[in-house]
Amino acid sequence: MITANEELQMLFSRIKLKDKKAFERLYNRTNRRLYGLLIKIVADRDIAAELLQEGYLKIWFTADHSPVSYPWAWMCQLMRNLAIDHIRQHGRLHPIFEENDILPEAKGNNETDAADDLSILNRCLYSLAQEKRQAIKLAYIHGYSHEEIVERLAHPLGTIKSWIRRGLKELKQCIDA
Repeated sequence: MITANEELQMLFSRIKLKDKKAFERLYNRTNRRLYGLLIKIVADRDIAAELLQEGYLKIWFTADHSPVSYPWAWMCQLMRNLAIDHIRQHGRLHPIFEENDILPEAKGNNETDAADDLSILNRCLYSLAQEKRQAIKLAYIHGYSHEEIVERLAHPLGTIKSWIRRGLKELKQCIDA
């Protein structure tokens, strides 16, 4: 049985050859999760939809520069960067961060792998110390810059960067375990 990552790798390989059917399949397989990511950052459905469309255009036109080994991570980072750029140009749009705000669970039979991935990610995220978890969530889920996190958490920039760096390392170890 083919894994979700292997399927995305195959689709990206075909998209590099400008295969429109592969691109359509990639869109159908990933759009809900990427849209959810964008909503988490910008908190506006219309803007998230526009950013999603812009992101898929970038995927189509830059697929030959994407790392085929990690297509999902590359797509998430692309969408996150678009959302952060939008926020920097137009100001913060999302609601105030809440500590109990967890990652949404994926729904639907076709997204069993996604639900499993999110479950593992949530478990590992909540195994981190609170300050590391907060810093990572503010940066990677809510799109805050380091300076905004410094203001929000009232700690020096070096401390925030260390929390994020060490937290991401611990998160990777937990996920890989």
